[in-house]
Amino acid sequence: MAIWQYQLHIIPRKSILDKYGEIPDTLFINKEGWKRFWKNFNGDFDNIEYGFEDAWTIKWWKNIKFDIEGTVYQIDKLIKRGNWNSAKGFIGWKGNTKNEEDHDCYISFDEETKEVKEFQLRIDLRNGKNANVFMTGMLDICLQNELMVMNMEGVLFSPRAEVIFEDIKSSNATKFLTDPVGFIERVVDDEDSKFLNLANKEGLWRGKKK
Repeated sequence: MAIWQYQLHIIPRKSILDKYGEIPDTLFINKEGWKRFWKNFNGDFDNIEYGFEDAWTIKWWKNIKFDIEGTVYQIDKLIKRGNWNSAKGFIGWKGNTKNEEDHDCYISFDEETKEVKEFQLRIDLRNGKNANVFMTGMLDICLQNELMVMNMEGVLFSPRAEVIFEDIKSSNATKFLTDPVGFIERVVDDEDSKFLNLANKEGLWRGKKK
């Protein structure tokens, strides 16, 4: 994922209502659980066991009927297919990076049942006009199919442009594009702080022993 991209996960509204009885503002993301998972992951993507439940592990599309073929036809009008989508049960799209159209999108699904597994998109924010065309097109698809969108922090949104614009303003992609040097400096400072905290915790800083 490029720093200038803004990512959204697409989730059926019905499945959220079925689970919670309402549409919450935010879905829980188990950050500590994911740290443990990636630390111990053996690379076997066919037999994944997460050991926890959160917004990224819940099978939101289970028992949801969705017109994959019709949706693919609509997305094809917005963005060209990527050259890395040869896997079965996977359709991906990739925009023109050189033209500041580094958008991408994918749908993964079960080939036999046609049940969706994941549906995501990322928007290149470097060119406002290009970003708006792709984003509004994708949000229209979400509206037509009663889908919600979720950002990387688990915040849920109705697929309306004015709502998404507000979240984009506070995204890391916007912060980088507005002040790239300052953004990088803040990231470096944050990583240095994490290192110092870890060193102090482990008794490794300033000659301390465990």
